[in-house]
Amino acid sequence: MEAYLITLTPEDSINDALVRFPEDGKPLIITLEKGTYTEKVVIDRADVTLVGAGCEKTRISFSDAARIDMMGTFASATCTVKEANFRAEHLTFANDFDYPSFRHLVEQDPGKVKGLQAVAFRTTDRADSTILEDCAFFGYQDTLLLDEGTHLLKNCQIEGNIDFIFGGGLALFTDCTILSNGQGYVTAPSTPGDQLGFCFHRCRFLRKEGVPDYSVYLGRPWHPKADPTIESFTLLVECYLDKHIHDSGWTEMHAFPPEGGEVIFTPEQSRFYESACTGPGSSSKRENLGENEASSLVMAIESLI
Repeated sequence: MEAYLITLTPEDSINDALVRFPEDGKPLIITLEKGTYTEKVVIDRADVTLVGAGCEKTRISFSDAARIDMMGTFASATCTVKEANFRAEHLTFANDFDYPSFRHLVEQDPGKVKGLQAVAFRTTDRADSTILEDCAFFGYQDTLLLDEGTHLLKNCQIEGNIDFIFGGGLALFTDCTILSNGQGYVTAPSTPGDQLGFCFHRCRFLRKEGVPDYSVYLGRPWHPKADPTIESFTLLVECYLDKHIHDSGWTEMHAFPPEGGEVIFTPEQSRFYESACTGPGSSSKRENLGENEASSLVMAIESLI
């Protein structure tokens, strides 16, 4: 299909380019030359592709966090995708909020830090069929929010420390690097009970220097507003887990109903699975799926993307 093509430099605005062409059904392909594009990008048209010059050469970044002007977690995102068929290749999405300056708060209570959520990339509204290949996502708390539709991430790197891959969407991560830059939790899925969530296939769960052994959980169940219909889903298949992964693998998470009070959701109430994982952070003591069952789930997820 014929497409609109445009090439931008860091002096240009991606948001301006998105409205430069009519929304008449033609795809829009934007090539980003090397450099840093400092803006909050909102993809509010379908069939958009962003192509960079390489993760280390092309960067979309901004500095916002939930605590700034009380904007909240979701509004902090550097890039927000609201429509279907978005694709990105060979570039970095980063939230440059100065999280390390608040490190002492994290050390005091890593599960209850207030206002430090800073999203690098988010899907919402009518987002679906999102494809991210050879991309990097940099942040700390809440780096990557995949909340709507289906997602395929290939050869990507996602970096963070607390719930840095979260949301209710369906996502297949294949041959990705999941890099912990501090102690905390990798995933916080809020998967609806009748759906599948996050699947990591042949991924590497690594850590930056200084992250202690056994200090990172693979995930915990996020239940926004203590919604009891959520059945959080994360599956790891044939992944390498370094020694920073906690022996328990998974842990509980607190939730707060609108009417007040507090509810605790546990891994046992969730759908957290591993299969054929290796490395010092893997453990046969945790719940592991058989290879046939795990392969069937991976194929089911692939068929939905």
